[in-house]
Amino acid sequence: MSVFSRIFKIGQASANKVVDKLEKPELMLEQAIKDKEKQVRDAKKSIQACIATERQSKALLEKERSEQATWEQKAEAAMKVGREDLAVKALQRATEHEQKAGTMAPSWESQRQAVDELKTEISKMEDEVADYRRNKDYIIAQSKAAQVKKDIYEAKARISKKSSPDDLMARLKEKAERSGYEAEAAKEMAEAGGDSLEKEFESLCGTAADPAVADKLAALKAKMSGGATSS
Repeated sequence: MSVFSRIFKIGQASANKVVDKLEKPELMLEQAIKDKEKQVRDAKKSIQACIATERQSKALLEKERSEQATWEQKAEAAMKVGREDLAVKALQRATEHEQKAGTMAPSWESQRQAVDELKTEISKMEDEVADYRRNKDYIIAQSKAAQVKKDIYEAKARISKKSSPDDLMARLKEKAERSGYEAEAAKEMAEAGGDSLEKEFESLCGTAADPAVADKLAALKAKMSGGATSS
């Protein structure tokens, strides 16, 4: 069974699955109908020759049977007038036509049956085309509904997923924070460098320059000097 034959079996659950695989259901289904209609036209052209042959065979058979009947009537007429010799000849001719008809009858009968079967097949094909036409819109509607549902789910998935602009902003923020940490580390290393002795004197000068520190230093010296004297 072809794909299009399966599509139009509306009662089957597999119909929608087949339609889902079609890229453009409207165009595909319309093409399927056109192809089927062409098959019907081609089949009708082919069967015309078969019908013509069957009609010719039937006509020849009927002619032989008619000739048989005609010569039998002539034989009767000859007997009525006492011409038995003519009656015998007429019956001989009637027998010839009877034999021919007997030979032709089976052949014609076979042709007639074949033509009847072909007509039945064409009738089925025409019914299928009509079925295609009736159900085309339904199939397309089903396909579109499935596509809409698919689009909705895909849209939801895109919304729930982080977009590329969000990812870029996050990376830039992280980079800025990292740069800040690196700047602080560079400052710390710069302050830690240089002549250590010079730094000690700078610290000492800084301490002496502070009045509060100078007072505390003097008090500490006096305390320490007093303690040494008492001992």
